[in-house]
Amino acid sequence: ANVGKYDLNEEDIIVDAETGELAKMIIGFPFPKIDPDDPKAAIKIMYNKQYVTYVIGFKKVSTFVWWIGRNTGFEREISVIFNDAYLTGFPGAREHKNPKDVERYALISVKAPYDLAGTAQLMWRYLSAKADMNFAYIPAIRRVRRMSPANRSDGFVGSDFAVDDILAYDGKIPFFEWELIEKKEALVPFAGAEPIGAEVNQRGEWETGRKRPTMRYGFQDKEWQGAPWAPLNPIYVKRPVWVIKAKSKDPYYNYGTQYIWVFADSWGPAYKMVHDRSEKFWKFLSATTAGYETDDKKVKFLSWMDHVIVDTRREHATVISQLHPDTNLIFNSVLDLNDFSLSGFQKYCK
Repeated sequence: ANVGKYDLNEEDIIVDAETGELAKMIIGFPFPKIDPDDPKAAIKIMYNKQYVTYVIGFKKVSTFVWWIGRNTGFEREISVIFNDAYLTGFPGAREHKNPKDVERYALISVKAPYDLAGTAQLMWRYLSAKADMNFAYIPAIRRVRRMSPANRSDGFVGSDFAVDDILAYDGKIPFFEWELIEKKEALVPFAGAEPIGAEVNQRGEWETGRKRPTMRYGFQDKEWQGAPWAPLNPIYVKRPVWVIKAKSKDPYYNYGTQYIWVFADSWGPAYKMVHDRSEKFWKFLSATTAGYETDDKKVKFLSWMDHVIVDTRREHATVISQLHPDTNLIFNSVLDLNDFSLSGFQKYCK
């Protein structure tokens, strides 16, 4: 239904194709059909990748983040929660007033260990060309401070991943230059051949429950001889992907050229290669796809779970572990939008 309905303006913001006005409520993917000869094809693919997370509603997940070295193996673990509220992209978004034309709220909060607990970041993203508003709480100074959008390319609490690495790219799309390189087939990781069970609770949320596969890594197997951050038990499936070249317009952004691989059928992220500002290869990212389904098969959705980010220079990696027995994963969740105000944000801070 969205074919031909939306277009991009001169600032690469999504607008109504007929009126040219800001598209304030998009349900589903804004650009379902991609013409590779379209000069804006890469940007449209990235918007589809962005909206693939919006279509399953608000998200409330907990995760573990692991530091892993080539020679040191497992080093440390932190516990983090991610809360995301999208005000476009899915039918439930219509229920929320949005006078400021917010596209998305995002909140990241560290829960453990004690020395990092209370470290938190808050983002307000807008549908217009207005820059993101980013805030951070640092326990050492006991203050909430505003951050530059370029800070999203810094390592998160000393890890190898930056906030913009989530889902291969989590920044504001118009602030980058995009180029479609090619369409090809690639072997990409999936959590398993069968869907993971999900349940609809009394609040209408989609809970993944505890009966889900656990992703295992090299450091957890004493017999493993490869890289300690290597995932051991995904399956690899040949899928069509778009390969997209990206470079920030911000001269203070840490990364140089990035190459992002996006599924050509479901719009999710698969891989990313990062070069530094001198264009030397630096990092590699892999994201594992998971499919979910309720017993009655009325609810089916995809999500992108475990991330592996490898710093090839340091021979060090960070794993974002979500397919884990002790994580809590709730999609289409019920969230209080007041939590994403500055006053609400403080209750997540130490």
